[in-house]
Amino acid sequence: MKVKKHNSKNLKIKTRVAVAAISGIAAAIIMTGVLALLLDIFLPNFYNFSSVNTKNYSLLNQVQWSQTVSAITMELTSNDTADVKEEKLSEIYDDIETVGADIFIQKDNGEYFSRKPKKEILQKAQSITTFDQDENLNYFGDNGLLIITHAKNDNTSYTIFITSTDYTVGNLASNNSNSSRLISTRTSIILLVIILILILSIIIMSLITAQTITKPMKKLTDGIEEISSGNLDYRIDYDSTNEIGITVKAVNEMAARLKESIKQREEMEESRKQMTAGIAHDLRTPLTSIKGYVEGLRDGIANTPEKQKEYIQTIYNSANDIERLLNELQTISLLERRSIELNKQEINLHEFLSDYVSEAKYTAKKNNYTIEYKEPKEEDKHIIVNLDAPRFSRVLMNIISNSIKYASKARDGKLTITLTGYDKSVIIALEDNGIGISDKNISHIFETFYRADQARTRVSDGSGIGLAVCKEIVEQHGGHIWATSNEGKNTTILISLNKVIKEVNNDD
Repeated sequence: MKVKKHNSKNLKIKTRVAVAAISGIAAAIIMTGVLALLLDIFLPNFYNFSSVNTKNYSLLNQVQWSQTVSAITMELTSNDTADVKEEKLSEIYDDIETVGADIFIQKDNGEYFSRKPKKEILQKAQSITTFDQDENLNYFGDNGLLIITHAKNDNTSYTIFITSTDYTVGNLASNNSNSSRLISTRTSIILLVIILILILSIIIMSLITAQTITKPMKKLTDGIEEISSGNLDYRIDYDSTNEIGITVKAVNEMAARLKESIKQREEMEESRKQMTAGIAHDLRTPLTSIKGYVEGLRDGIANTPEKQKEYIQTIYNSANDIERLLNELQTISLLERRSIELNKQEINLHEFLSDYVSEAKYTAKKNNYTIEYKEPKEEDKHIIVNLDAPRFSRVLMNIISNSIKYASKARDGKLTITLTGYDKSVIIALEDNGIGISDKNISHIFETFYRADQARTRVSDGSGIGLAVCKEIVEQHGGHIWATSNEGKNTTILISLNKVIKEVNNDD
């Protein structure tokens, strides 16, 4: 089973717009997520939270101390080696020492980390406020700062003391106002960045989507301009099943049909010109003859009863030629306009051909011409076709007439007719041993007024309409007619007709 490949070019325009909108939102979410990750890493530094840089109480200062305590706790409970832990704790100590604070860390009731004696740290803490070292405490006052917190890792417990007597609450409103202003300003920056990301992602996706629409649209408009300028061989190169692809396909098909239509119109115009020339040619000959003989009678050239009778007979024959030509013209016109309705009946084709050839033999014999109908296979003798017998007899008559007309003078003329059946069709072949038809002319012999012998001057030699009539009658029977030829040797006219298939009744 062939699996149909999906191509983004096949997306409908409505779908593309929806995909662009969803992609823009998705891109914004992803970019915002990346920003959030970066903020998580760099936010403390961005907001100045990562280290304590002031001795005055404020919202920002509280956050700074909270971040500092969290950093100490995380390091104590980490899997770092003792040396690494001591190094990182020293870095934290260096930061808070600048604002006059001290750290003492107790491990399982024993000293773990400090730059000052425990006794000194505890005395300083007691001078700030009363406390219970087993309880967490965050004290910020004019007489100092005291933070007590606890951390635990596996079976190890830590108690952290942070003290500072060089700390003041001061003007709380002013301090908080400055902190709030800082946080508000930097939060606004973050929100602005997020909004810019949203706008940028939507713009980018819109541009990408617009490109996928405008590029094929430009191809389409350029192609239409090229075709409208008269280049009907131009084809727009865009393979898709979306709306633009369907339009491109329709435009390409329109150009092909328009080209074919113009070609047919030119062929019809050429055919019309040839027909006009043919009619003029074929009428001029008998009219010239009539005019000449009438003038002969008028001027007394035919001065004996015998000559007068000869002149009148020639005039009569020429008038008959004109009448025959006009009848053929009327017939081909009616056939081409489908004005003649066929009276088709189910006929045994073998019996029909056998009867027709039996009658045609006598006419052919008068022209020293032989017609032979070869017996078909036994199963082909029962082939039934839907046939208008009189009209189809006209087809056979025209073909036989042409064969007699163009018989070779080097040998006795002969036409052989065969019947061959196939699954759903039957082919009648009429092969003569005449002068044949050149490759140049073979494809044109069924055209109205086409004559392989352009030097023919007498209407009685043929009007060039006979085979065109054959073609129209055969095609109205739902069949096909064509020719093959070996120039100088023979010509074969082949007619294909549909068989009547009888349904077999299997009921007992």
